[in-house]
Amino acid sequence: MQQLSGGEVGQIDLAARSAGKTVVLVGVPGAFTPTCSDDHVPGYLRDAQALGAAGVDEIIILATSDFFVVKAWADRMQPPDAVQFVADGGLGFTRAMGQILDLTELGLGLRTQRYAAVIRDGDVVWMAVEPDAGGVTVSGSANVLAAL
Repeated sequence: MQQLSGGEVGQIDLAARSAGKTVVLVGVPGAFTPTCSDDHVPGYLRDAQALGAAGVDEIIILATSDFFVVKAWADRMQPPDAVQFVADGGLGFTRAMGQILDLTELGLGLRTQRYAAVIRDGDVVWMAVEPDAGGVTVSGSANVLAAL
């Protein structure tokens, strides 16, 4: 995973970043896509404070787009500080998680499944993967709040 910040590309080590913390990781198939931009991510932006009150230290939105696109998307979404946008353009993290979504027939290539996970001190303690990546039913912010 990578994040473009201040003109520099930083590598993200999720295990190190979540050490001693509770992190919500939200996997989305792509930046600027309608479901991701209009339905999925806005709930996390809206509920960031409530998630923080429930013990979440950080919300990470992971998109399988390149880091330039993810940075532009983050700028457009104007997230609060507790919400960070990261890229997995090379799909290394997504492969390791077993969350590859093949959208080649739609002309979109390989992406990540749509999911949400709660990570405590580096361990996934709860995860919900959408049965249909085109919708938000189990991985929305309300479901994460209920799981906490």
